[in-house]
Amino acid sequence: MINIDKAIEQAPDEFHDALEAEKETYKGIHETTKAVLAEVGIETRNEAVISILEGTGLAGYDASVGRIYLLPDLIDQSIESAAKTFSGDEGMNTLGIGGIPPFLYRETDAYPLPATYEELDHLIKLVGENLDVVRFLSQPVKVHKGDPLKCNQIMDQLNDCIKVTCSAYMENDAAVKWFAGRDDWHDSICGVKSPLICMDNMMDALIKSAQAGNNLRLTTMPLAGRTAPQTPEACIVITHAEVMFMLAVAQTVNPGMLCMFGGMPCTTRPDGDLDYSHDAMNLLNVAVARLNLWVTGLPTVQSGGSTGEKTPNEQALSDGKRGRRLLCDFGVHTARHCFGVLDNLNFFSEEAFRNDCQAQRQYLASRKDPIALIPLYLPEDNQAFDVIQRVASCDYHVDYHTTANLSAFDNWARKIVDRGLLPEKPLR
Repeated sequence: MINIDKAIEQAPDEFHDALEAEKETYKGIHETTKAVLAEVGIETRNEAVISILEGTGLAGYDASVGRIYLLPDLIDQSIESAAKTFSGDEGMNTLGIGGIPPFLYRETDAYPLPATYEELDHLIKLVGENLDVVRFLSQPVKVHKGDPLKCNQIMDQLNDCIKVTCSAYMENDAAVKWFAGRDDWHDSICGVKSPLICMDNMMDALIKSAQAGNNLRLTTMPLAGRTAPQTPEACIVITHAEVMFMLAVAQTVNPGMLCMFGGMPCTTRPDGDLDYSHDAMNLLNVAVARLNLWVTGLPTVQSGGSTGEKTPNEQALSDGKRGRRLLCDFGVHTARHCFGVLDNLNFFSEEAFRNDCQAQRQYLASRKDPIALIPLYLPEDNQAFDVIQRVASCDYHVDYHTTANLSAFDNWARKIVDRGLLPEKPLR
């Protein structure tokens, strides 16, 4: 956690009021999140999760609606007990790859295909040549019918970086325990499906991993206007609530363990697809990073610096450069999906990866360090709790709050450009 008061004091005078207001907004988001968990709750029928949380005396399950409710004290207790740093933590703006895109981009393929083990091995060696900018990785691309343990062992040839896996897809306890106790491996588990729905099988994996003593990354990816409300603040509340729920479970099972905040909310296009080319995608993830860096103190991993382009063209390169610059200039702790990913996380491209890595080197060489803290001008939404209480775990796409805020992310990004904090985006 950074000393935010000192950072604001050292920021340019013109930003002081905006940064102070932003800090208060994050504090309000954190309090709203605790109210959501206490009054709206999380949908679950996982008996182990219910038993673990009710055993604290700070949570209760209502079988008539299939939801569990967590008191604010449990969230405070979980945050207090969680590790605030980890071995291999390189500080701000640590960028990496992964998320296991399902397909490997090949220009000659008639239809999308995953990778082979041989191609994965080649890509891992390529990552090894670019560890000056790529500081952590999860599996770059899915392997056709690939065994997760074998894929991990291919990744394990890399030293001097953190590797990320997902034990939920492993077939036996030995595979889960293979990386237990190793500081250079983290286990990324998404135990909650947005909005506010516990994925019972994934939570079983989370509990097992916590018991094994693995380093956890608690991930969730709400989609604004679809599985979360269509405003930045309310979307962040859903994201925060889902990760806080997983944190409470993990810290009750194994107090003091590492639980990186992996909430990665996404902007969406009118057709419902992700929109990684949108400036607000990166702004939204910076805001989530700040919520933790400024308020909870939890280490955090975000998503961004990528593109919606389907081929490794000039626009894809431009999107990635702009996204990574936004992440680093405004400041995140760590961020994934930053190199080589196309089509809103559907493809990994070797050509795009090489281009992105070189572009990041050029950015770092030209960057003036340190960059002063600058405000995000995060728009407030005084209806955030109300819409989440009303819609809960149903479809936000059909709620009138979404209709009323269709341009919320466009307006936010426009405001950042108009204030001179981002250059004008070139027309496509």
